[in-house]
Amino acid sequence: MSQTSIWNIVQALSAFKAQRRRDANHEHALRELRRFPPHLLADCQREMELTIPERPCAAATD
Repeated sequence: MSQTSIWNIVQALSAFKAQRRRDANHEHALRELRRFPPHLLADCQREMELTIPERPCAAATD
């Protein structure tokens, strides 16, 4: 196996692990938000929606 192939595998694995960390962080943030009463969250709902990035493959996995 060439060094280029090994490097590509390492990069793919690193990207996969980074995505899993981002997903775990996102889930943790959602769990933390659920601790607050809904009437308090309603005031900042629009701002929160604007800060959540679009994830094109999320619909395919749900």
